[in-house]
Amino acid sequence: MAEEPASTARRRLIPALEADGGYRRLAVSEGEQHAFRDELGGGVLRPGWLRSAIPLLVLAHLSDTHVMDHQSPGRAELISRYSDPDSAVRAEVGRIGTYRAQELFTFQVAEAMVRAVRQTKAGPVSAAPVDFAIVTGDATDNCQRNELRSYIGLLDGGEVVPDSGDLDQYEGVSGPKVDDERYWHPEGGPQDIPRSTYGFPEVPGVLTAARLPFMAAGIGLPWYAVFGNHDNLLQGTVAPAGWLREFPVGGVKYVTPPHGIDPADIIRRFDSADGAALRELADSARLAVTPDPGRATVTRTEHVREHFRPGARPLGHGYSKQNVAEGTAYYPFDHGPVRCLVLDTVNPHGGWQGSLDTRQLRWLQAQLAGAVTRPVILFSHHSLETLVNDARPPGAGRRVLGPELRDVLLAHPNVVAWVNGHTHAHAVSAVTDGQTGFWQITTASHIDWPQQARLIELLAVPGGLAIASTVIDTAAPTAYQGTADPADLAALSRELAANDWQIRELITPDGGGGAGAASDRNVILGVEWPRSPSHGRLA
Repeated sequence: MAEEPASTARRRLIPALEADGGYRRLAVSEGEQHAFRDELGGGVLRPGWLRSAIPLLVLAHLSDTHVMDHQSPGRAELISRYSDPDSAVRAEVGRIGTYRAQELFTFQVAEAMVRAVRQTKAGPVSAAPVDFAIVTGDATDNCQRNELRSYIGLLDGGEVVPDSGDLDQYEGVSGPKVDDERYWHPEGGPQDIPRSTYGFPEVPGVLTAARLPFMAAGIGLPWYAVFGNHDNLLQGTVAPAGWLREFPVGGVKYVTPPHGIDPADIIRRFDSADGAALRELADSARLAVTPDPGRATVTRTEHVREHFRPGARPLGHGYSKQNVAEGTAYYPFDHGPVRCLVLDTVNPHGGWQGSLDTRQLRWLQAQLAGAVTRPVILFSHHSLETLVNDARPPGAGRRVLGPELRDVLLAHPNVVAWVNGHTHAHAVSAVTDGQTGFWQITTASHIDWPQQARLIELLAVPGGLAIASTVIDTAAPTAYQGTADPADLAALSRELAANDWQIRELITPDGGGGAGAASDRNVILGVEWPRSPSHGRLA
């Protein structure tokens, strides 16, 4: 097998021994070899299978980059505290995810991952060149134009500016003007729980370093885009309509919630896409920030249109002019004998979970029927289990949820894999009805631990197909060295993510949290192929 710079088959990074407050640095561990899973393979992964394998496709899968304007008024960091370990409503509200200490460095993490993919010359199993990359949604955090243009710039290459508002000063919740103990203050100042209780470090100068412009290398491959809920909705949940559409460009940022509110009720309403719930935060402690028209929110059509830049590979990064004209974000493309279908699983009516409309379902059925002799790979933001969002105003068409879509896919035995993100955790599962099935491959995020991506290789083998999955790390050093280099800041971000006080009890050297289990990471998956219509319910 070929050696790759960031492959976790060569080495893994794991949390090391605890220091004060339970804070853990990262340590290098031995690589994780590929495990074999043959629930759908009919025994195709026999000894010696690799010697006669023919590579069909090698892709880099990135998901949930969350390129973030962390100084924006449009963010809701102040409600994330209700998920803290000492919160009285933690069990009721679950993980909210609107604030993380490492969110200062999303630009640098994206750059370090792009560099890791660029350095990867071949698939580690097939030794075949990487054909393309795909970003399965939540490329941006808050559907803002400046985030969108920055994410595209990070992948295409060129100068990016990880700053907004007043470019001469930091104006976010981690600065000394915000006297709130729930936020990490890396440069000292107000006392905070992350430093005093959880052992988070002081890092002088980092608020300036995180905002410095840099030249993005570019991924050096054709890359395709997939639409995610954070690309369309404020904080991935609420449609930016009415006063919420103007709020992100303004000069007021809410930082500390007022006393006397019912946090569980506000979060329930927020989760159900009730933007009016945020009005109850109007009495919050505020921070004056510099207004910035670059923070304007974008519609789905505007999001798609931004991908048509000169030199884009391919033009539109998969989106077509028809997508722009019709306001859609789903499309097909082919790579050799493989049909690739990109879905739009975002519910435009709001809510962070997914669903499809009936028009897209009809399109999908027609695409599958037209490719009966070809292996089909689906790409989407949401996973099958998270297609549960039936939000819609009166008179709107029905939404297609997971069980219905599962039945449609199992009725088409040419579907061999579904690649997605959204959950911020590695997972690999066989979806089957006992007659046919496909592999669902979900990849972790760039913002939460372990900040990884995947290489996915599709190979033809005697009697079937093999899908090889290899998790890769960013091109960041193991430990932060104290510089302003983007890769160094990405190393700090990864360490902070491993210590996120809301979830760190789930993170172990063996996995846990977003890392999943070993069977969700470096695996080789068998698929019986070809399949006749009788394998499904087409006959």
